[in-house]
Amino acid sequence: MKVLLAVDSTQQADEAARTVRDCFPSSDVEILHVLDIEAVPHSHLSAYLIDRYHQRIRMRLQVEASRFLPKLLELFLRLTGRVRVLVREGPTADIILGTASSLRPDLVVLGSRGLTEIQARLLGGVSYRVAQEAVCPVLLIKHVLPCSPKMLLAVDRSKGTEQAVRFLETTTAFMSSRVILLAVGQPRLDVQEYVSAVASRLSVRNFNVETRILQGDPAATILQCARVERVDVIITGSRGLHGWLKQWLSGSVSRKIILHAEASVLIVHAQDAKEE
Repeated sequence: MKVLLAVDSTQQADEAARTVRDCFPSSDVEILHVLDIEAVPHSHLSAYLIDRYHQRIRMRLQVEASRFLPKLLELFLRLTGRVRVLVREGPTADIILGTASSLRPDLVVLGSRGLTEIQARLLGGVSYRVAQEAVCPVLLIKHVLPCSPKMLLAVDRSKGTEQAVRFLETTTAFMSSRVILLAVGQPRLDVQEYVSAVASRLSVRNFNVETRILQGDPAATILQCARVERVDVIITGSRGLHGWLKQWLSGSVSRKIILHAEASVLIVHAQDAKEE
């Protein structure tokens, strides 16, 4: 498995790194740090002064990186997979997305509260955009995940849901974890049968599966269930073709879950979304 881990000097990035180390110990890990010079706010300056200002900021960010990147790298020294550090300059979200597009990792992992301390006012934007546009699954870390996390999987018979189920079936991480399957909608017979079928597939992979069919506002219902069940991570597919998931990454539902969930969030894109 190849993991792209986007990091900075924040606690959230450290927690993301520890999650990758503990949950994906045999993976090849690309540690990406972005020098986002333009994100540093400044008053109106002439072109000459802007260039000098950017040079100072670049040096400051490079010094900061030289302090924390070796410490993060030490976390992975005993892993069986290959580990490499990449330092690139540019807009944070653009660089993460571009790197993911070129490297084609199986999973992108990043802290959910932003990737640079300097751009605190944009903390939610980077995570949201990467989750929206990445060509592979994205794991947004809010707390260090245990090796066998308690998970909530939101399902709706979409291609995105199918990809999320396949991700759990094929990855060696999270095995023997407890999974709560949640469908938001009317408890009709066809919904019950679908949820039971998904539960059977995951049970074969040694997941401890429970099912829930609840009614209500999608985002609020998912967030409430995650809080009540005290799950470690919320998992959902994207680009759903049925129900609310077709609006997952284009409206307020995704932003509410990403920004307000106490748990980490794993988003798995539908195959046709990758092809697009």
